[in-house]
Amino acid sequence: MRLQGKVAFITGGGSGIGAGISRMFVKEGAKLILAARNMERLEKFADELRAEGGEVLCVQMDQGDEAQVKAAIDKGAAHFDKLDVLINNAGPTDLVKGQADGPVAEVASEAFDRIVKVSMYGPFWCAKYAVPHMIKAGKGSIVNVSSIAAVPGFPRSTAYGAAKAGLISITRSIAFDYGAQNIRANAIITGYIRHENSDQQTDTPEKEAAYMSRHMTRLGTPDDMAYACVYLASDESDFVTATTLDVEGGTLKKSRPDAVLIKP
Repeated sequence: MRLQGKVAFITGGGSGIGAGISRMFVKEGAKLILAARNMERLEKFADELRAEGGEVLCVQMDQGDEAQVKAAIDKGAAHFDKLDVLINNAGPTDLVKGQADGPVAEVASEAFDRIVKVSMYGPFWCAKYAVPHMIKAGKGSIVNVSSIAAVPGFPRSTAYGAAKAGLISITRSIAFDYGAQNIRANAIITGYIRHENSDQQTDTPEKEAAYMSRHMTRLGTPDDMAYACVYLASDESDFVTATTLDVEGGTLKKSRPDAVLIKP
């Protein structure tokens, strides 16, 4: 019960990586505020956690909308009378119908704007409105999920890479500015995580081999991310702030054969 008594706000907490984090946080004793756009799916997942003894509040939130972010954070903090942990997990890349991320000369300006707004502005707004509640509680931990797209880069990910790189900088700024108030901020750089929303990326033997070749070990699972988030959210990491934790199977240190991945 490493998170016993803590209240955690998790974005995108009802599916994929977020669902894995949510399940483990419940096992470790945390009370959850789960935020997502799809409330029907989110409530269905929350019912599973409640059946396992979890205390869960669901809030509808498009994190590309500042007003919705503030309302969701304030509602969650009021419901549990505090907020200890923020996990900025959500950061999709398919937010503009018929358009997506891509090479700089091809990505549509509205797609770039929307992806950056959700993947960088969204976590910024979540932190902006979570910090006052953490100051009131006397302590807090913010975990921002970044990506290898932010460091060595990633094919056809102009907007996403820019957003995730910016998120690392925001993480450090939070740590500098609020360390005196006992608020820590750290980022996780993740490699490929296999879950129900990502399987299409390895839907051919060639793609599977390409992604495998990027890792020293294996492809990741939501539990790999969840273990890292539990550590950074818990008091075990009380002396850890303004840093990045690489949860990427050695991808950042290994040569990257992208010949298959960069083909349209």
